[in-house]
Amino acid sequence: MSLRHARPLNGNVLQLPQGPPYSCEELRDWAGVAFDLPAGDPRLLEIHRGELTKEGPLDNLVGAVRYWETNPEWMAFLEPSSPAYRDKLIERGLYLDLWESHIPPKSRVLDLGGGVGRFTQWLLDRGCDVELVDPDLRSLWRAVTHAVGRPGRLDVHWSTGERLPPISKVDVVIASEVLCYAEDPRAVLRNVSDVLKPGGILLASVEARWGWAMSTDVYPGSIDGFFTGRVHVPGELWVQTFTEVEFRDLLSGYEVIDLQPSHYAFSGPFELATSQMSIDQALTLEQRLREHAMASRLNRIWMATVRRPPNNDG
Repeated sequence: MSLRHARPLNGNVLQLPQGPPYSCEELRDWAGVAFDLPAGDPRLLEIHRGELTKEGPLDNLVGAVRYWETNPEWMAFLEPSSPAYRDKLIERGLYLDLWESHIPPKSRVLDLGGGVGRFTQWLLDRGCDVELVDPDLRSLWRAVTHAVGRPGRLDVHWSTGERLPPISKVDVVIASEVLCYAEDPRAVLRNVSDVLKPGGILLASVEARWGWAMSTDVYPGSIDGFFTGRVHVPGELWVQTFTEVEFRDLLSGYEVIDLQPSHYAFSGPFELATSQMSIDQALTLEQRLREHAMASRLNRIWMATVRRPPNNDG
């Protein structure tokens, strides 16, 4: 599942530097290359071939594969020309405002469900070794391209959190908006515990219950999710939303360092009331909404910083 198993779809044979992980400064020949990888989760091959028969959590990926064909400019949001580019970077800023201090430079990091590399890009610029795991092969192509020339080292794996590849222990795991889309989030957290060093940090976020239902991208006809906490649009979307109590319960077994509501104005219920804000303005507004008695309940995201207990053997 490593990049060393990649086969460029154009038939070229590309050299890899010593690794894994691989020096991004020596991956220049991989820029813009589409490649195949062994699937760490066999269900991914069913989706890739259009053969998935069971509806459920993997409908997210079914939808993503189709969106790459119909709306690639929105999916490739790390391209400056993407209409989502600015907002996605500001949203990353909201995360890093709380998470950056827990990610030392040159750390070894697992970016779980890291997609096109929104966090991977930033981590590599800090000289980190990054293991990027994602179930969308097209996103991995873009992540490698965006990594090329950066000072860190990278390896990529086509798999899921339920079936993590065998990788060496890491200092930090980022699971941004991952557990809420997983079929078995507790299994994912057990796997994360296995790969995370004792005392290591997990940075995780999930979709929040109430802010999700009031967001601008909510699906028509999905009102039941407001009451049940689970939204399923066959062939499009499957997401489990969380209250604070439910998220804390999911994280039991980890030491909770910090848990905050987030994403009110960007991808949240106040998105239409705000526009053209800088990251500093967004952070100021975020804090105001977080401290407001009514608005604080309408967060789109829960953000957690937790530690794997030193005495936890996995």
